[in-house]
Amino acid sequence: MAPHFGLIDPDKLSRKEATLIRSKLHWRCGRRRIREGKTASGVATLYDALLSGMRWYIMDNLMKGPQAFSEEELENERFVFSQLRKAGKIGPHFDLNKIQDLVDMALMEEDIQADQDQFVEQLERFLTGIHILPFEESELPPEDPATF
Repeated sequence: MAPHFGLIDPDKLSRKEATLIRSKLHWRCGRRRIREGKTASGVATLYDALLSGMRWYIMDNLMKGPQAFSEEELENERFVFSQLRKAGKIGPHFDLNKIQDLVDMALMEEDIQADQDQFVEQLERFLTGIHILPFEESELPPEDPATF
């Protein structure tokens, strides 16, 4: 079950608000899963936190005035990445291909131990840079133990 399942009410939140909360919920859960040794699901969950954070940043900062993006564009990882690069939020040190490769390796149950800490640090730096991290745990609903 996804970390946000049942914790985000789409009828009470805007898409932008729900996307921000999703990023935070996935960050919290991904970190827990990695601590518990559930590396593949933890890395995949952190990657979702990253993508949700990127989408939130675009909705919050880049979709002002006449600028608008379609739902399809916001779901396209490469498009989202390119918009953040154009906005100066992603520098040359941020290697999306390497991040995606690591996620793929984790999901294929390959050993990623040597790169795991760097992966988490890079995501944490980025999410801090766009003001998603740090956050107060009290901002979020309690974690559901049923989320794997």
